[in-house]
Amino acid sequence: MFRKTLRSLGFAPFLLTSALAVSSSVAPPSIAFGAFWETPFVVKQTKEFQQVVKPLADLISKGEGDYNSVNRGYAGDTPGGIQGLTGLTFENYTVGQVMDMQRTRLYAVGRYQFIPKTLRFAVAMSDVDRMDMFTPETQDKLFAALLLYKRPAVGAYIRGNHDHQGWALNELAKEWASVEYRYGRGFYDHIGGNRALITRVEAAAVLEEVRADYSA
Repeated sequence: MFRKTLRSLGFAPFLLTSALAVSSSVAPPSIAFGAFWETPFVVKQTKEFQQVVKPLADLISKGEGDYNSVNRGYAGDTPGGIQGLTGLTFENYTVGQVMDMQRTRLYAVGRYQFIPKTLRFAVAMSDVDRMDMFTPETQDKLFAALLLYKRPAVGAYIRGNHDHQGWALNELAKEWASVEYRYGRGFYDHIGGNRALITRVEAAAVLEEVRADYSA
């Protein structure tokens, strides 16, 4: 509840220590903590931010899955998705029920392949409740929460709070295994069957698109 209160007031916990270099030979961006706070920090309403980042969500989904995708620990190990396992789509389950299933039979779930700790984090940092149904709209809200709070360098870049595109792209690749990190490889290539499917050039183009839309 405390985290949700912070979120509602517009404060994001910037995890600056997660920033990576734009290239392996260059130091991480030297951005003072206060740089994000040069003007009063106000994030547009969650629904509006969620709508703005839809093109980025659509791109990520091309490499991750659809709203009913699941895996049990290895990418592609459950081609039938949740419906193949239970006969029902995720719209028929609450967020809490999905979390419970992740304790025993599921690992990554949904369009953005939320793993257990990531799903818990996104719920805590959004207005999504355990009793909400795990619908496409709910999953999109949770995706937006990850950009704002788990990978704040991405959210801050979209909002125009910094200009280090490479930093934002690195953070995208650290969150979603299907995004290229460098030299055609993903950050998690060959771990759990993961490999990069979305090029860095593609991700950069869409990132610029949503950044422009946000400031429009």
